[in-house]
Amino acid sequence: MRILTLTTLYPNAAMPAHGVFVENRLAAFLARSGAQAKVVAPVPWFPFRGEWAGRYGAFARAPARETRRGLEIRHPRYAIPPRLAMGFAPAALERCFAKAARALIAEGWDFDLIDAHYLYPDGVAAVRVARRLGKPVVLTARGSDATLLPRFPRPRRMILDAIGEADAVIAVAQALKDELVRLGAPAEKISVLRNGVDPDRFRPQNRAAVRSRLGLKGPVLLSVGHLIKRKGHDRVIAALAALPDATLLIAGEGPERARLERRARRLGVDGRARFLGAVPHEDLPALYSAADALVLASSREGWPNVLLEAMACGAPAVATAAGGTPEVVRAPEAGRLAAARTAEAVAQAVRSLLDDPPSRDATRAYAERHSWDDTAAGIEALFERIIAQRARADRCAHAGESRDPAPARKRVPAFAGTGGKDAPRLLVTVDAEEAFDWSRFDREGWRLCPTADIDRFQRIAEDFGARPVYLLAWPMLADPATADYFRMLKERGAADLGAHLHQWTTPPFQGFDAERHSWQCNLPPDVQRAKLAALGDAFEAAFGARPRAHRAGRYGVDARAYETLAACGIAFDFSPSPGFDFSARGGPDFSAMSNAPFRMETKEGAVLVVPASGGWFARGTRRVVSRRRAPPGLDGKPPIWPRALAAPARLTCEGLSFAELAALARALVRESPLLVFSLHSTSLTPGANAYGRDGAAVAAMLETCRRFFDFFRRELGGAFAALDDLEAPEALEAPPRRHA
Repeated sequence: MRILTLTTLYPNAAMPAHGVFVENRLAAFLARSGAQAKVVAPVPWFPFRGEWAGRYGAFARAPARETRRGLEIRHPRYAIPPRLAMGFAPAALERCFAKAARALIAEGWDFDLIDAHYLYPDGVAAVRVARRLGKPVVLTARGSDATLLPRFPRPRRMILDAIGEADAVIAVAQALKDELVRLGAPAEKISVLRNGVDPDRFRPQNRAAVRSRLGLKGPVLLSVGHLIKRKGHDRVIAALAALPDATLLIAGEGPERARLERRARRLGVDGRARFLGAVPHEDLPALYSAADALVLASSREGWPNVLLEAMACGAPAVATAAGGTPEVVRAPEAGRLAAARTAEAVAQAVRSLLDDPPSRDATRAYAERHSWDDTAAGIEALFERIIAQRARADRCAHAGESRDPAPARKRVPAFAGTGGKDAPRLLVTVDAEEAFDWSRFDREGWRLCPTADIDRFQRIAEDFGARPVYLLAWPMLADPATADYFRMLKERGAADLGAHLHQWTTPPFQGFDAERHSWQCNLPPDVQRAKLAALGDAFEAAFGARPRAHRAGRYGVDARAYETLAACGIAFDFSPSPGFDFSARGGPDFSAMSNAPFRMETKEGAVLVVPASGGWFARGTRRVVSRRRAPPGLDGKPPIWPRALAAPARLTCEGLSFAELAALARALVRESPLLVFSLHSTSLTPGANAYGRDGAAVAAMLETCRRFFDFFRRELGGAFAALDDLEAPEALEAPPRRHA
């Protein structure tokens, strides 16, 4: 296994502590796996090397190449305009990464996977390079790339796009994963693999000797980190004023040093607050051993390594609850969490710890349970899985099959399940449509959502052997990139495609702008036919064949509409929505119809009608209400109970919990052997409709889908159906229904 690590967070000879956590993780992984690796760690170009130039001067002093821990490290330069780094950095890094990666390949060192750290700009650039080189890529989220940068619209969009295109993502803390999911990232793609500590490098030293050498007496507090605002050194200095017997050691350098020194003088603690400057990483164990507590008052963190380093040397921690910090300080022997990010709360937590300190041996033992071993094993397993997936995809490509640029996904045969030929079957349909205001029907007020959002659902479907039917509206067909995505799914047999008529966005436009005409069946037959023909033309241009499957916008069909559909070559229609009555607003009434498929015969031909499965719940409960058995068809007998006592529900992840879905499915399989699960593609994009109001709601729906698909196969003994399985549906349909 050959790994290329791409990151701007990596130590160099001029900045040996810069990104040392990335180096430590890579070293632990290599020691366990025996893999080979090289590192490309670009640094910003800067013309001056002097100490006076601060951090950028140190970047300028970094060697072009060096060897660290036996690894070759390259530090190419990338140029970005001053004060414009956020906007230009992804493109600059992309050029830098791509040139270095191609140089390695040209030198004979090809690699199997890209390991990129920090989502923006590094991860964004790495995903672009991986796509160009045809390599799999794994991103690691480390802190402010998940908690701060996504507050800016452009980086947020680029981060989410990069996550969508990456093969996998690692978060170093559960808190970071939760934040990314809240933003809209797919939870199923993110693994939590926390940073560890090397207990051999960080071990207790002779505490008395170190304290004597440093001239320390009484309680000693230690604050380690860059002297920047978010690290909270000012809070720790202020807390020192309330701890009159304590001494504070501050290990770090940065732009806030002068301000912090002034603060210490103003508070009268300058004699007890010692600024040590930048301390080499190998000298930190002595400071940790001398300290009674490490104090960290950050406003943002990923997985702060200093906490476990201190604990491994026997020093418990006092910390604010930022990012992954509560995941580190989880037991009394680990230390205390401050109740708030204030000097008073920090001082109170320090007093509590000093009054009842854990034994240093217990603190050390706690840290030893967080070594790099489990993390390295998790990374090895993840990398091996991703590389194997890509190898399988490559074999398919060499065999002449179409290859998805994403990794090959697990496929099981359609109709896979535990039951036999009489098992219930589930057909999955997705209305692949534009995002728009569902209270209006504006031909221009819409937008397209990223196909990466749809792909999150597609991956889940494929994991269970489902082959969704995507019913595409005009805007999806008219956009080349969107059409390319669905063509890729179709060519590799991962999905079936059909048409979805939103009359307000489908030409020709001849008026008919009222809400009543948003239901397709209310359009004049010639207008219906013209729009279906235009939709079919766009479908054929995109995929090389006319659509066979159809769902009307807003479920708007009636008996007369099927003649038009048959004339346009539609063989399968998924429009009716049993249980729902849209007549009060001018639409059709399906409240009494059955869920069973049926064939509608017209003089233009036959259409197999497969309703979008639905039923009724007693209002305010999860109880499915039984109803009279209706014959297959559009008509049926009215319910035997007042509608005010029951609410209709579709078999969907939209608005239903898993428990409700399971209860509904159990009832529906007694009515029809074929169920149709449906959803809108826009529900998969945070904020695009009312169901997917935010990232958390989307993640919850995806998890509901996963649980329901598993339930259908395991508990109901069901199997998944595909469009081709409806070609000979004798076992699924009732006798033909005729329409004159």
